[in-house]
Amino acid sequence: MAMLYSIYRKFRFPIKFLHASVKYPAAQKKVNKIAILSIEETIDLLLRNEKLSLARYGDGELEMTYYKNIGFQPFDERLSARLKTLLQRSPQDNPDCLICLPDGFRNTRQMRSGAALFWFFHKSFYFSRYENLLSKNYQYGNTSVTRPYHDYKSKNLSRVIFDKFKLLFKDRKVLIVEGSGTRLGLGNDLLDGAKEIKRITTLNRNAFSVYDPLYASILVHASEFDLVLISLGPTATVLAYDLSLQGIRCIDSGHVDIEYEWMLASATTKIKVEGKNVNEVGVLLSENSAVLDSNYQQQILCHIDETTPAAITLHQPPLASSHETAA
Repeated sequence: MAMLYSIYRKFRFPIKFLHASVKYPAAQKKVNKIAILSIEETIDLLLRNEKLSLARYGDGELEMTYYKNIGFQPFDERLSARLKTLLQRSPQDNPDCLICLPDGFRNTRQMRSGAALFWFFHKSFYFSRYENLLSKNYQYGNTSVTRPYHDYKSKNLSRVIFDKFKLLFKDRKVLIVEGSGTRLGLGNDLLDGAKEIKRITTLNRNAFSVYDPLYASILVHASEFDLVLISLGPTATVLAYDLSLQGIRCIDSGHVDIEYEWMLASATTKIKVEGKNVNEVGVLLSENSAVLDSNYQQQILCHIDETTPAAITLHQPPLASSHETAA
């Protein structure tokens, strides 16, 4: 058995590559029918339209429409159903929220070899599983607007994009919704131009398990802010969409802070960032890990976990809607 496994490991990649090469042309032909803005077009649209929210689908969210475990978010049938439902909605249902798809669908010519290879395999093997959820008549935004650094050969655009994010935050009251170990903007100047920063923290793992109290808590506080940044993986995708229906401007901000940290460090690989979750290098901090920064502590409005009651506002959280949950 050991010898057979050794042979398998030796030939696994070339066999997989050949298999993908056969499937790729047909898959890419279908992908090409999906219209996606560039990274810069997406951030420029956010700067022009002060009502526009962003709900982002990366590979994890797309694969979670049928099945996918992520390090910080185990597969949940209700979450999968919501991710499917939002993709299938008409743009007229929520014109103030831009659904985003990966830059790897547009092209991979500007990407580093590892990222380009990842999307080569992803499109070859997985695109057909969720293709029917996507619309050929919708102009999608670019998910990679919050990830403009690591995957790209040239780093020139990343500085431009982060500077534009700073313009988006400038003189605005910002509410951050994040896992307790995310700590968006802590230790760097990404949010320095904001007029005010407050935070709602929640679970590092399986944030979707507390979706209803999290949604309700944001509703309580969001009217006091100009912009809500949500960094919670697939849960952020759904939250940003649902909250935008309530007139709350939300940006599913994803890895923007970590990518900014990597740019500042001129990182050539995905590296750890001291005191922050970096799921892609296996760092997910304890829920009880402390932050000594007193300014950060004062920014926290509340922490949402399994002990938080769901019904803390008069608004009914959308997750309880029977027709969507059953979708």
